[in-house]
Amino acid sequence: MKRFFVLAVLLVATISLAQEKYEYVIVPTKFDFFKNENEYNLNALTKSFFETEGFAVYYDKDELPKDLAENRCKAFYVDAVENNNMFKTRITIQIKDCQNKILLESFEGSSREKTYKIAYNEAFRFALTSLKGQLNFKNNFDKKEVEEKHVVVEDVVAEVIPATPQKSTNPNQLFALPIENGYKLVDSVPNVIYIIQNSSEANVFIASKGEIYGVFQKKINGWYFDYYQDGKLISEKVNVKF
Repeated sequence: MKRFFVLAVLLVATISLAQEKYEYVIVPTKFDFFKNENEYNLNALTKSFFETEGFAVYYDKDELPKDLAENRCKAFYVDAVENNNMFKTRITIQIKDCQNKILLESFEGSSREKTYKIAYNEAFRFALTSLKGQLNFKNNFDKKEVEEKHVVVEDVVAEVIPATPQKSTNPNQLFALPIENGYKLVDSVPNVIYIIQNSSEANVFIASKGEIYGVFQKKINGWYFDYYQDGKLISEKVNVKF
């Protein structure tokens, strides 16, 4: 199983004065490490992700709403950092304020795919997905304290969500994305289907699926979510890539 080491530095904004949340996001039409605008459809992918997170998203060349045009500090700004080597495409998404200070960094998305379009899409999707649930920081026009939280995630799977659906793709295939003390298992949307947390045993996790709680463990022929329903033990096979 292909695995890699991820070092993610999450910079979480802690606000000293109560302010409104950011409403706007500015996404570049072209990332610095590409020659063309919207290369491999990655800028559109990035814009779409933040829209699904509930923000009004604009490209940096768009005509902006009047209130944002008059005060660009009402938006945060998205950037992507490339750290490729000869074996992997590696991308980190950065979120910055209007003064170019980093507010938040994603996990590093990585792909070993040789086709650039697929590799960059995989890396971007992994990095973006790791930001889900992290975007609840607030605007800060006056005072702000920034707390650095360093999270080291080791031995994370290199294969991530497919860049584009394919006929051969298993519609029930899930993908493991690292969280603190375990993983969240997501589908290709990505929707979170399971939350699994480490136990004292290898290949055995404490797990939940919505309001259902049980054990997620590896058996001879794959991964299973075991739980009780009406006093009966249910063993649910799960197709997941770690």
